[in-house]
This record gives sequence, C-alpha cells and structure tokens, in this order.
Amino acid sequence: MRERAGWSGWLYIAFVVLTAAGLAVVGWSVRGTGAPIGLIWFFVVVAFIVVADTHPIVSFGYGGAELAVTVSLALTFAVACIWQPVPGILLTMLGSIASDLIGRKSLEKIIFNAGHYAVTVGGTSIVYNWLRSPTVGFLEGQNLLAIVVCALVYFVSDSLVFSGLFASLTRESWPRVLGSFLRQCWLDSAALIPLGMVLAALFRVNPLAILLMLPTFLLLYAALKREQLLRSQTQSILEKLVDVLESKSPETAQHSKRVRAWVEDICNELGMESGESDMVLQAAVLHDLGKVGLDDGLLRKPGLSAEEFHQIMGHSVVSAGLLEGLTLFQGGRNIVLHHHERYDGNGYPDHLVGENIPLGARIIAVADSFDAMVSMRPYRAKSLTVTGALKILDHERGAQFDPELVATFTKIVHAHLEIGDMANFPSAVQVDSTDGVSIAAGVQV
Repeated sequence: MRERAGWSGWLYIAFVVLTAAGLAVVGWSVRGTGAPIGLIWFFVVVAFIVVADTHPIVSFGYGGAELAVTVSLALTFAVACIWQPVPGILLTMLGSIASDLIGRKSLEKIIFNAGHYAVTVGGTSIVYNWLRSPTVGFLEGQNLLAIVVCALVYFVSDSLVFSGLFASLTRESWPRVLGSFLRQCWLDSAALIPLGMVLAALFRVNPLAILLMLPTFLLLYAALKREQLLRSQTQSILEKLVDVLESKSPETAQHSKRVRAWVEDICNELGMESGESDMVLQAAVLHDLGKVGLDDGLLRKPGLSAEEFHQIMGHSVVSAGLLEGLTLFQGGRNIVLHHHERYDGNGYPDHLVGENIPLGARIIAVADSFDAMVSMRPYRAKSLTVTGALKILDHERGAQFDPELVATFTKIVHAHLEIGDMANFPSAVQVDSTDGVSIAAGVQV
C-alpha cells in the first residue's frame, strides 16, 4: 500500500478489523480440535514470519496502490492448519505488527496488515477445525478434503481483503479490482499454499522437521529475487541502448523518459493493474529502440524522401525484433510493434483498427505524439505550444488516436499545468496563456 488511506480507506480498515474481531469470537468457541501451541514454537514461528515479511519477493498492485508478496503466505497457511483459531490469529498478528514496526510502516498499514492476517488465518482455521476429523491422518480422507477446501478459503479471503483495500484507495469497482488481483496473485498462491501444506504435515509428524524446509524457503526466495534482478538488469541494458539512440539527436534527448512519465500518469488515471502498467511502461521506454540502427544524418534530416521515410517507418518492426528473444518482455513486444498504428486503421505496420490495437500501444501513441509536437524537431521550424498540440490531438480523436485516451490525456496535462508541474515537459516547452495558467504566451519554461 503506497498511498495513505483517506476516509474511505480508514472505513475499509475498520471493516476489516471488525471482521477480524468477529472471527476471533467465533474462533474462541472452536476448542479441542486444534493442536495446543507451545510458547517456544509460538515465538519461533513469529520470528519466521517477521523475517519473511521484511524480505519481500516482488510487489504488484492496482492504480498506484501496491502490495508486497512474501513467502510468509506459506507460513500463515500452515499456522491456520496446525493451531486453533485464536492462537493462530494472535501469532500471525504479532508477526505482522513486529515486521511492520521494523519496516517503519505507517499506522494504517500496521492496522490493516494485522487485520488482514486475522481474517485470512482466523477464517481458514475455523473452517479447517470444523471440517477435519481427529480419527484419520492429516492428509487422509476427510482431512485431505478439508485441507483443499481451506486452501480455497485462504486464497479467496486473501484476495477479497486486499482487493477491497485497493478498490477503496483507487475508487475503482471492487469486482474489477478483484479480477485484476486474482490474475496477478494466483501463481504465487499456487506455489506457496502447497508449501504451507507440507509445513503443516511435517509439523504434525515432528515440529523440528519444519527446520528441514528452511533451505527450500531460502532457495525459493533466492530464485525469485534472481529473476527480478535479471529483469531489472535486462531493462537497464535496453534503456542504455535507448540513451545511445537519443544521444545521436539532441532534439530527441530524454524523449523516451518523458513519454514514459506521461504513460505512467495515464495508466494510473485508468486504474490499470501494476502488472499491465509495468509492461506498458517498459514498452514506453523502448518504443523507439529500433532507431538505434538508423543513420545519424537520417534522424536529423529536415526533409525525407519516400524511401527514407519508409526506412524510419520500419523502426517499430526492428524494435519488436530486438525484443523477440527476451522472454521477460514478450508482453511489451506487441505494444512496441504497434505504437504507430492509427485508430482508423491507416497506421503501420499491420493497419490494425480501433481496439484491435493493444491498449498500451494506443496509450503510447498519444503520449509519444504529444511530446514530439511540443519538442524541437528538425522537420519543423519550431515546436508547437501545449495548446496547439492538444488541439491537434483533439482533432485526431477517432482518426489517429483513441478518443477516450485523448480526453484522459488532456485532463492529465491540464492538471499538471494547473499546479505548475512541468517535469513531464521538454525544457523549452511553450504554454499559451489560453491554457488558463499563469505563464505568458511564448514564454519558455
């Protein structure tokens, strides 16, 4: 959760806390079915949860709100299947509060995370203790069915609680955010919940046996962090190639970074899930990568022949080709390939029409064109003003650009101008006085 909670966020957090309290009351009546919890193991598991929570694997979210994924999911699911509901709730809440204090998280995050653990672990533990049979083995018959049901309960309750938070922070509909959350987190849950089942089974055989799983946790953490490192290193190398490209032409220096900044604003305004927006942002930085192989003079030439223009038109195909073998960027490849398609089907390379063009490509097309219009370029005497560029975007709604995205982008640009935030604009941008801001016409800012 990166944003601070407003009144709607606090109301939702209060709802989660009240739900947790209700489950604790219900859980108090579930006695004699779960294993007793020893004080030593209580604090050992708390320590494991703290270590796991303070070392996140990866983060994802929705519309700017963010969630860190850790291997503690396996631990907390095991707790729900080992101990009675109330001790399990207290154990996981204590681990959550301790890790959040170590991480110096805000009060609302500490309260929400503790309530989240209480709801997911408490609810799962109640269901497990209701369904399990003390007369058969942990993974036999009725108990095996109970474990499978509890895995679904844990996954669903975890998804509902977090998607509700994201919906309250982003003002998006809960079903839409829930769908986004399920798409992003199902794979992590599919890997970690079975690991929690193994932990619970080992603990019932011999509590010390769970120590044998420590290497597995360490290897899982290392492997996932290594994947993240490889992703960031690959992205860094590709961005350096873009820097090389932009160093060839002073007029386009920092162009890709500004396009990325506008694209990020659009993605957040649309409330896109972080997995999808990250893919679009990567494509925004790399959209002109194919120009790196073009002649320097061609990029600076004020007038182009038909053959030279055809060469430049091919840069989107070249860019996509350079990304072809990189499995980490396959989602962004099609966005890069189609960022010069037109909404009316007269673009290139494949003449896609309307919403057949990937959403990310339509977003980049608007941001890319706007930055090109308000920047100095060799093919025109001077750059357009912000007002002039927005008028052209509006004129091309439904022709070159997605009409809804033009409206969204125009709103974003005016919001930046109203507060005097010029970070996304070129240094020499000109803003007309008709924009309703206190910058004189023709003055460079």
